[in-house]
Amino acid sequence: MDACRLLLLLGLLAAVAPLASAQLSPEFYKASCPDAEKIVAAVIEKKLKEDPGTAAGLLRLIFHDCFPNGCDASILIDPLSNQSAEKEAGPNISVRGFEVIDDAKKELEAKCPNTVSCADIVALSARDAIRIAGGPAYRVQMGRRDSLVSNREEADNNLPGPDIPVPKLTSEFLSRGFTAEEMVVLLAGGHSIGKVRCIFIETDATPMEPGYQASISKLCDGPNRDTGFVNMDEHNPNAIDGTYFANVIAKKMPLTIDRLLGIDAKTTPIIKDMLNKPADFMPSFAKAMEKLSELKVITGKEGEIRKSCSEFNNPMPATGGSVIRISSASPEDLEGLSSGGKQVSGIVSQGSQNPLPEPAKVVDAHRKKVAGRHPKLRGVHPQ
Repeated sequence: MDACRLLLLLGLLAAVAPLASAQLSPEFYKASCPDAEKIVAAVIEKKLKEDPGTAAGLLRLIFHDCFPNGCDASILIDPLSNQSAEKEAGPNISVRGFEVIDDAKKELEAKCPNTVSCADIVALSARDAIRIAGGPAYRVQMGRRDSLVSNREEADNNLPGPDIPVPKLTSEFLSRGFTAEEMVVLLAGGHSIGKVRCIFIETDATPMEPGYQASISKLCDGPNRDTGFVNMDEHNPNAIDGTYFANVIAKKMPLTIDRLLGIDAKTTPIIKDMLNKPADFMPSFAKAMEKLSELKVITGKEGEIRKSCSEFNNPMPATGGSVIRISSASPEDLEGLSSGGKQVSGIVSQGSQNPLPEPAKVVDAHRKKVAGRHPKLRGVHPQ
């Protein structure tokens, strides 16, 4: 492809995203399902009362759906024994909140059959979870359609790892239209809440405050290494409150990437500016979340409105023009990956009040298997 044709193609692709998001509207379901937002909000409120850690899961869920290839609910599709899906990707093995989306979809189908997309439910659920967790309220435009593709490789290759170098991470966000400031506030909101498993904490990767490091070691050394959890915020892990910036500067964050942001020449000034102007965080986070939730959406007659969020309406067979790529995993690996599957939430669950313990050898074997397929994955980051 010559340079002129390449530039033309890039220009056309750049024009598609604004056109798609322009078809979204906050009143999209005003006639077809006027109570859609209320129904989703009621489900989220109930779930967060049962387990406040659900907010971290839903916030992480929208990021992992939108960042690889747009907000299209492709992460919700269940893998099969002979077909892979995004849920199988290394960075997504620990994502939780699928059962919450399923519950909201069930309520909506009872009220407004074949009307509200799963992609819109993901966006609304994240918005409501953020608000209930103390974060900002913001507008969610609706009208997204659900994808016809769920590609494990897209997620494996396009989701940043928890120890990614800051310049590379910044480049990943810039390529999707986000500024460095927007990247920082998105990480600040997402990494303010939830928990992270001890096996994914690298205390020696970058400087950590000695007292904090000692507390991490006390929680995670020895037999707790494979089953223990550490709160992202040691004081208030269920509230989005802007303390992230002080924790980063103090080197009191468990994940490597957050500590790297506090020492990088380009992101440190952003962190300090947010620390000195605390009133700026909430509106900045709200705007960044609005932008994230409209990333490369499918609208109009593209895609579909799924009847079940974990399945395509008319899945194609594995042979021929499959909408899901052939899986490299065995059926045993995939067992438990269905919506709300206990194996997934038990092995690498984030933010749950009642994580299901798994034998250390299962965790280790699973982690090695995933890491072998996904070299970048040395851990997971909660949201």
